[in-house]
Amino acid sequence: MGNTWGYLLGIDVGGTAVKVCLFDLSGQLLAKYAADVPVLTPRPGWAEIDPNHWFRHIAQGIHYVLKQGRVSPDQVVALGLSNMIGTVVPLDKKGAPLRPAIAYFDTRSAAEAEWILDKAPEIPRISANRVISGNTTVASILWIRRYEPEIYKQSALFAQTGTLLFRWLTGETAVDWTNASFMGIFDYRRKDWNSDVAAKLDLDLELFAPVEPPHRVAPLCAKVARELGLCPRTLVALGGIDGAMSSLGVGAIHEGDAFDVSGTSEMIAVCLSKPVLCPELLARWHVVPDVWVLIGAISTSGAAWRWFSSLFGGTQDADLYERMTNEAAMAPPGANGVIFLPHLMGERAPIWNSHARGVFFGLSLSTTRGDLARAVMEGTAYTLYWIMELIQRYGGVSFRRVVMAGGAARNRLWRQIKADVWNVEVAFAGVEESSALGAALAAGVGAGIYADYEEAVRRAVPQPKDPVFPDPSRHQVYERGYQIYRRLYPALSDLWHLAF
Repeated sequence: MGNTWGYLLGIDVGGTAVKVCLFDLSGQLLAKYAADVPVLTPRPGWAEIDPNHWFRHIAQGIHYVLKQGRVSPDQVVALGLSNMIGTVVPLDKKGAPLRPAIAYFDTRSAAEAEWILDKAPEIPRISANRVISGNTTVASILWIRRYEPEIYKQSALFAQTGTLLFRWLTGETAVDWTNASFMGIFDYRRKDWNSDVAAKLDLDLELFAPVEPPHRVAPLCAKVARELGLCPRTLVALGGIDGAMSSLGVGAIHEGDAFDVSGTSEMIAVCLSKPVLCPELLARWHVVPDVWVLIGAISTSGAAWRWFSSLFGGTQDADLYERMTNEAAMAPPGANGVIFLPHLMGERAPIWNSHARGVFFGLSLSTTRGDLARAVMEGTAYTLYWIMELIQRYGGVSFRRVVMAGGAARNRLWRQIKADVWNVEVAFAGVEESSALGAALAAGVGAGIYADYEEAVRRAVPQPKDPVFPDPSRHQVYERGYQIYRRLYPALSDLWHLAF
């Protein structure tokens, strides 16, 4: 048993927001700070973020949660980091950013991604991941080398978000293996950079941080401690990408554990006991050593629901989503034959098609707004069902239960639809901020508060609640709808390329 006193901080830096959460050692959320961060779009397809917004909001957030939680600085044992995938910023020799960070949803480096695969076609096999503009960090780095050569020459380190924050907080340089997995030069077998791939891309490995475990800790430096209102030498854990932190935060740490994080986008993932490569999906090591994770992410799940509700829901008010959910509940399973393809901004898994667009299929004069609303919920469930089939085929596992976290997970009707489509139990994670909690628990492991991740989950992750179970008759209806859904994408693929 580890320590039983003190508090932990979890810092979650996402694509558009910063969250700072204060937890006790039993995982109870005591206070939360959340602030939006502006995304700069100087050109179409570009997405940049000024790191100074992250620094400022982290400082403000820590001051706020300590005050709200009535916790003194000397009671904070450690803090951990969670960050978005892929985002990168070049740093000079003193660790200062040389330009805004290029975000993971930036698409400017499409030509560089193609060049990478031409030079090193073995990368997907070595890294266990696709090469994608923005999402694959070296594509953005090579764009900087090509179009901003002076900045590239001044760069002493190319830092993903977690590395940048860890260096700012501690003065030390490291990248965890979950972030490294999406750099593009990571060898998953060795959990380290692949020098042969780096040489083919003419990249100096001195420009990349050494790969460390997510629970690697270092003391908070005195200067930053004063800015944050914390004690010097408070321990800081490296943490990892938000999906990895969420898996820990909902307690998915064993083979067969499945979790879903649903917000603007949505991801579903399963823990495996050994590495498995799947070309349609993403993969990485878990926070927990020797646990592998297969991941499928779709781009516009919650975003599709917000788009539909705002466009068709009439008056904007606090009850909009509830009213639209009630209308969806009035429609029968299968939405009276209406099927929705939720690819409103292209799509990631499993089709990886930037030209894909949303479609309502099967409209008639009798179609109601409730039919359309339900079809939106069912369409996202169908896409994830396709991903789950791939995970089962490649991973050789069966889904026992899916634990859901994130904003959309609170919608019980949507959870029931997913349970019926997937034919599996779906439960709501008893955690409000799973990524931040996972970051805090990684810090707790690194600080010795918990002996290991098993103890951290046992002591600080609540059991999932409000489970819903599949109905066999509804699943049969959805099987028919799913077969139609699967035939729609290939039927429309060529038209999307022609139109967009």
